[in-house]
Order: sequence, then C-alpha cells, then structure tokens
Amino acid sequence: MWSIRTGKFVIFALMCMLMATAGAVSWLIVQRQDALRQVSRYNICWLASQANGEFNRLEEKIAAANMPGSGVGADDVGLRYDVLVNRLSLMTDGEFRVFTLRDPEDTATVQQLADAVAAIQPMIDRIARPGVGDAALAILAPLEPKLVHLAASANSFGSEKVAEDQRELVRLFWIFSAVVAGLFGFGGLLMVMVGWHNAQLVRARDETDGLTREVHAINGELQSRNEILQRRDREIGIQNGRFDAALNNMSQALCMVDAEERLVVCNHRFTELFGLSLEPMPGMAMDDLIGRSADGRLGDVQARHRSLQASGGASRFVEDGGGHTIVSVSHEPMPEGGWVATYEDITERRRAEDQIRFLAHHDGLTGLVNRVFFGQELNAALASLPARGGRVSVLCLDLDGFKDVNDSHGHHVGDALLCEVARRLSACVRDGDVVARLGGDEFAILQWQGADPHRESPLADRLVSLLGERFDLDGLVLFVTTSVGVASAPDDGATGDELMKNADLALYQAKLGGKNNARVFEPDMDAARRFRRALELDLGSALTNGEFEVFFQPLVDARRIAIVGFEALLRWRHPVRGLVSPAVFIPVAEEIGLIGEIGAWVLGAACAQAARWPRELTVAVNLSPAQFRSRDLVGTVKDALLRSHLRPTRLELEITESVLLSDSDGSLAALHDLRALGIRIAMDDFGTGYSSLSYLRRFPFDKIKIDQSFVREMSTRPDCIKIVQSIAALGASLGMTTTAEGVETAEQFAQLQAAGCDQVQGYHFGRPQPVGSMIFDLAPSLIEEPAAA
Repeated sequence: MWSIRTGKFVIFALMCMLMATAGAVSWLIVQRQDALRQVSRYNICWLASQANGEFNRLEEKIAAANMPGSGVGADDVGLRYDVLVNRLSLMTDGEFRVFTLRDPEDTATVQQLADAVAAIQPMIDRIARPGVGDAALAILAPLEPKLVHLAASANSFGSEKVAEDQRELVRLFWIFSAVVAGLFGFGGLLMVMVGWHNAQLVRARDETDGLTREVHAINGELQSRNEILQRRDREIGIQNGRFDAALNNMSQALCMVDAEERLVVCNHRFTELFGLSLEPMPGMAMDDLIGRSADGRLGDVQARHRSLQASGGASRFVEDGGGHTIVSVSHEPMPEGGWVATYEDITERRRAEDQIRFLAHHDGLTGLVNRVFFGQELNAALASLPARGGRVSVLCLDLDGFKDVNDSHGHHVGDALLCEVARRLSACVRDGDVVARLGGDEFAILQWQGADPHRESPLADRLVSLLGERFDLDGLVLFVTTSVGVASAPDDGATGDELMKNADLALYQAKLGGKNNARVFEPDMDAARRFRRALELDLGSALTNGEFEVFFQPLVDARRIAIVGFEALLRWRHPVRGLVSPAVFIPVAEEIGLIGEIGAWVLGAACAQAARWPRELTVAVNLSPAQFRSRDLVGTVKDALLRSHLRPTRLELEITESVLLSDSDGSLAALHDLRALGIRIAMDDFGTGYSSLSYLRRFPFDKIKIDQSFVREMSTRPDCIKIVQSIAALGASLGMTTTAEGVETAEQFAQLQAAGCDQVQGYHFGRPQPVGSMIFDLAPSLIEEPAAA
C-alpha cells in the first residue's frame, strides 16, 4: 500500500500533467482564434472591388458634371473624389500593401491610381467648365482595365487564403479533440488519488487528536506562568516608561556616571545640550562621550566634575562657553562612587536679564539712553560741577512736524526717522557727552562745556543744520526741521529738574519763533510759558462761551471798482484780554487740536451770514492743514452749505501750499471733491513758497492771491512790481482770478490795476468789520481815486 508521501507525489504529478494539458488546450484555442481572425481580416478582395467601384462612380460624376442640366456640380464630384482618396489610403498600407508587393504589376497599378488622383485634384473645383471634365476623364480612362485586373487578382488571392485557413482549422479541431480527451482522463485519475489521500488524512487526524489533548494540558500550565511573567513585564514597562518620560521631558539635562567614569544613564536633553553626534549608550566611557561632543564644552564640564569628585562634596557651578550657551550645573556625588548631575541652559535667562538691565536705562527703539539714565547722569554731573568747574549744558530737541510724518507715511517710517536722528546726534557729540531719547520725538544731550562766558551753544546750531539735511529712508526722501532749547548750570538752574524745565522752556520759545532754530534759556521765558498755558485753557472754553466772532473784509473788483465778495476772518473777543490776534491763538489752536472744531464753526457762521446778504456776493473762508487731516472736511463743507442754504458757487475756500505739502495726494483728492460741488478754490499767499507753481500744474485753482509782502514793497522795489505783473499774467493765461492782498494806498491800487490784477483787498477799501458794521458799497471817493491817479 502506498504511503501518504507517495500518494502526494502521484497527485502532484497528475496535477502537473493536468496543468500541462490545460495549457495545451489554451494554446490550441489561441491558435484557433488566430486562424479565425486571419479569416476575418481577408478584406483585400472587398477593398479592391470598392476601389474599382468608387473609381467608376467618380468617372460617372465627372461625365455628368459636363452635361448641361444634369444637376451634378463640383461638390458632388468632390464627394466622390474624397471617397476614392480614402480607399486609396487603405490600399497603400497594411495587408493590401503586402498583397500588391507580390506582383509588380499590381504595385504599379496602385501607384498609377495615386498619380491620377493627385493629377485631377486641382480640376475638381473647375470640373463643370468646358474641357476640364474631358481632361480629367482622359487621365482616368487608362486605369479602368488595370483596376479590373487588380480586383480579379485580389479575389483569387482571397480564395486561396480561405481554403488554406479552412484546412488549418480542420487540423486544429482533431488535435483539440485529442487534447481534451487526455484532459478528462487526467482529471479522473486526479479525483481517485484525492479520495485516497483524504482517507489517509482522516486516519492521521485521529492519531494527532490524542497528542493535541496532551499539548493543551501542557499549554495551560505554561500560559498561567506566562501570564504571571507578562504582568510583571507590564509593571516593569510602565515603571520604565514613567521613568523615561520623566527623564526625557525634564527641562534640565541629566547624566549619571559610575565610579569608573562610565555612563549609567542620561536623557535626550543632555545629548542636545552638548551636541552629541550619536545617542550615548550605557557603559560608554566619559572620555569617548567627550570625543563626540560638537563644541568641546563637555570636556570642560567633565574636568570640573572630576575636581569636585576629588573633594567629595556637592556643588553648583556655571559654565560659560564664551559665546556659546551658558550652563548651570548641579553636581551631587553618589555613595558608591560616581556622581549624578543636572545641567540647565540659562543662556536666554542671562540674555533676558542683560536686556532688562539695558532697557531699564536705554530706549528700545534707538538704543540711546532713556530719561531715567539721563537724569542720573545729569545729577551726577551737577554734583561734580563745583569741583570740576565749567558749565553743564542740557540741550532739549524736538522734531518739527513729526506727527505729520507718522500720519502721512506710517509709524514704521516715523520709527526709521527717529533711528536716523539718533545716529546723527550720536555722531555729532564728543566723547563723554550723553545723548538720550526722552520719548516720542524728544531728545536731549548732556554736554560739559568749559568756562566760556558766552552762553550760546555752538552744538545747538550744528544740530539744527545737521537735522535739516535730507533723510533717505529706504528710498523715501524726507525733510524735517528741529527746534532746540538750551539751559546751562549753574546759571540756569542748580538741580536736574530745574535745568530740564528751563531747557524745555527754551525749546518752547524756539518753536514759537518759527521752529527750525535754537534758543538759549532766558528768565522771562517762564512768563511766556504761563501765558501760553493760560491761553490754552481759555481756548478750550472760548467756543462754548461764544467768544469767537467772524469779521468780514471786502474783496473789490479792480476794473468795476465794486465789492464782489468778502473774506471771513476769525476774531476772539476774550472777556479779559479783549480782541486777541489770530496770529497768537490760531497756532495754539492747531497745536492742541482745536482748529478743526473752530474751523467748522467759522465755515458754518460765514455761510449763514452770506446767505443773508442783500446781493449775491461771494464769501471766502480760510482752511488750515489740520482741517484736511481730519478726513471729514468735504462732509463738514456740505453740512455748512446745507444748513445755510448757500449756493456752492458763492463759497470760496482759501488754502496755502502747506496743505499740499503734508499729504499731497489726500489733500488733492479732497480739493477735487470740493471743486466738483461748484466751490471755488483759491491758493493764498502765492509766491512766498518754493513749490507754488508745481501745485498750479497739479490742481486747477480758480484764484491765486498775491501775498501782501509784494504789494507793500512795490513803491520801493521795482522787482516786486514785475513779480506782481508776472503773477497776474500767469493767472490770466491759466484762466484764474488774481487777487492782491494788503492794498493800503491809492498808489498801490493804481499799480495793481496797471499790472492786470482782477481783484484787490486791503485797508484802503475797508478793514475787517463785524457783521453789524459791514457796508456793501464803496465810498464814492474810492471809486473816483484811480481815475484821478
């Protein structure tokens, strides 16, 4: 009887034979399909017949196209031509080409057909013309018998291939039948062997069942022991995981070394802190570990550990790598030898402490010393002044118009400007002088001076000149000015606070004097400061208390000598001081931020009064740069016109070029919006600035007002007359009205008439008057004066 192994071998052999037989069947099926496919691809005969038929149809269409009334045109002939071209493309490729290559005559026929088709192609569109169709038929006629012969050859070739394929199919059929019979035979044998094999497996299974029960009993005992071990492993794993988590999540680095200076354990922070190239392994010698450190600091720390280990005591020390990280080390010896140490990177803490110490006495933006440190240095200088002699000077600086820089260009430009100012100040002083930023755009300089009897400070004038030069900030060019106040000890104060206060008073006077200059402290400046403060307080309540009034000064047509309008001028009737000059309180109102509210009130009051006048006269109102910065100027003007019912064409708004200097694009946009309402725009004080002509090009003003300084000096300076004539001619050429201000005499009026000015204004025709004192017609004597002159 066969063994199971022998039976498996026999089954395997039968399966191989079965697979080989199946493979043969598959191969025969493929051969049969290939044979059938060959039969299906014998389209040579059909293609030759089609080509012959399409050739004949093309000839028929050409012949019909030459017959009058046939209804066949070039499109019909073209269609048959395209079909024949399609058939010709099939004949020159694939199986048909293989067929024609068997006979040179067939190959020549196909080539002649291609030549003939190409030859008649230009005739298709002209086929109906006399003689064209006959010419085309003459080209095609010789091909008729050759195409018939080609079709016959193709038919004969196809018949031969079909007979050959049928014989091959019969042969494949008998082979296939034999192989299938063998397949069934091997399959039967395989089934018999599988049955025998299964019976052997049943017998073997019964034998193994007994062995399986014994194994189960042994496995149960082993499993109980394994569970105990797994429980212990899990507990150990949990403890190790907790230990590793605690160790590797410490903010400090940790390292434990045994008595032989071999590594016991360390955490990830240790490898990061000392730049170890590979993860240290327990048992590794510390010298090997030092060799893997990227910057060598571990060797210095190890040397400190050895010296501490020799002394046998615990200790803390700081290792400063000299430009690298700063490490705080805690060393603790172990009873059995070796040590355990923790390492903390305190670099950022030290930098933060240094930064805090720096910021406590320095400005964070410019790096200059701050107000606190400057005060300490000033007090120290004053304390040493009696022994040292000489003078200690404090220079307080303030940038003029710095707020406009921030508003127009952004705070990042303002910060860049402050840094550049700080750089220039630091480069301008001597060694031993102290430069500080007190806050905002305020700076101060502490300077030792010799026993010079002159109290003027040459440094102050240099600073005004230096800071007046152009600033180039990443392509943005700015020009700013500065005002400087100087106070010196012991003449101007004995304490730091007193000296700073007096320097600040001198700075304030420098600003009142037109800015961009330096002033030295004088005792009477304190009185001016108190007056200014009182003025600020009174201004805050003047509008609420109704202390402001609008006066009106006539505008006179120089040709008709008649009043055509009035300029509204603000006056402040103070309850104690009486009438306060606008030159005094207007700059203060601009600085403390009240000019916008005051300007809106003036605009509303002027429009309301003009609406009540007996004639359609214009009213002119001045606007300050601060009103343009409010970004609501157009809305304020609209509201004033709406409330007063004044037509916009009767309102004139006067501006100076300083409006356009602060925010050119924004101001021009507002002016265009106002002009679109019908309001007239005038440029005041024309000729006194340095860019008035450029603004006349950028904005079409309706009026230019000649500054009174030119009118006042016409009688003594011929060049002033020429300037007035030029401005009048410029205004006429640009279609703008020219108004001369400050006319005080009949002689000036006559000169202005001769120069071509359109309007005049001044005390000669009337001083600014309150509403109750206004006159709307000139005195007859004024009307007759020019003629008499």
